[in-house]
Amino acid sequence: MREGETRLCDAAARYVARVHRLTVGDRLTVFDPRSRLEADAEIIAVRSTDVRVRIEPPREATNVPATSVSVIQTIGKGTKMDDVVRDATELGATRVIVGIGERSVRLPHARLRERLERVAVEAARQCGRGDVPTIVGPVPLGDALEAARGEALRILLQPGAERRLGEVLANHPSGTAVVLVIGPEGGFSDAERTKAGALGYVSTSLGHFVMRTETACAAALGAIAARG
Repeated sequence: MREGETRLCDAAARYVARVHRLTVGDRLTVFDPRSRLEADAEIIAVRSTDVRVRIEPPREATNVPATSVSVIQTIGKGTKMDDVVRDATELGATRVIVGIGERSVRLPHARLRERLERVAVEAARQCGRGDVPTIVGPVPLGDALEAARGEALRILLQPGAERRLGEVLANHPSGTAVVLVIGPEGGFSDAERTKAGALGYVSTSLGHFVMRTETACAAALGAIAARG
């Protein structure tokens, strides 16, 4: 992002012109989530979805997560990873690691990370977030568990686990770095649960009901975000 006149990208222009219906002379805040910069700007031309703005001096983005929250999401069916990344961006996750588990039902597309990065940018624009979560992988689930072993609080979401998420979070101060590990539709294998336990991950449930894998991600992140 640079100071001066520029044309908004197509996606941002559609959002400004068609969703918010802004016009010449209106002011807005523009941001580059990849570089974590934002700036005040004024619209100087609108032609359908061709929008030009005059950008004032950029500054470091202010609307960014205050807590480190990583999501290790074992890949599931169809486009569920899109939903996970979208929700994770809006709910303040700082990193999403795509894991390939023993019970993953499909192999990831070769350009999956590129697509998920686009999803994250669109979600950040929608919610007004000044950065985006780092997208990592796809990698074997075991490697993802190893990579996050140094984080402060490591949670393996497991239906039927005795400890509830609220209880586990209550035992740690707000702002504690968290890693959430979420399985695919078929759940974790015995070997994966054993490895996670050996690495210090705490098996935790979200309640009595079994949630879809993408719903579990949103519910857990919502609980963390509500702590402030």
